[in-house]
Amino acid sequence: MEEQTDKVFIKNISIVLTILVVLTISIAFISREIGFEQEQDNNPSRNLISEERIKAVAGAYTNETEVAPSAAPVTSAAPEKTLAFDGSLDSEIIYASVCATCHATGVAGAPKPGSPEMTQRSEKGLDALMQTALNGLNAMPARGGRADLSDEQVRAVVEYMLR
Repeated sequence: MEEQTDKVFIKNISIVLTILVVLTISIAFISREIGFEQEQDNNPSRNLISEERIKAVAGAYTNETEVAPSAAPVTSAAPEKTLAFDGSLDSEIIYASVCATCHATGVAGAPKPGSPEMTQRSEKGLDALMQTALNGLNAMPARGGRADLSDEQVRAVVEYMLR
């Protein structure tokens, strides 16, 4: 009797497994036929949106005057030097955009304008402060991390911070 029940059990399991395999293959073929087909995209606005979404958020700081976008081809010609803020010497705008990140809050020992620390550093003279601003010191990067700032722009901001 045991042998008979084993044969029936194996037969039933085989039938169930065969049905499941056939069902799986059928579902795969049916879904392939009625499923989503990726259409060829000739819509320029959709392509532009896709490119905008996948472009790099930020470039890498290479201590060069310009960082080429990741999608642009690399050329052997020297890149044209562009100045930050279109070369503007408006020290308030440059300070607010670049320097205030650290100097307004005193991050990493950055002296706040008008503070005793700034007064103490100003005693070194404008030339010494310019060298620090241009070359960096301790946690402060050269030119405040903006290699595209000109010497004149840096001088304008240093003088602004000393007022």
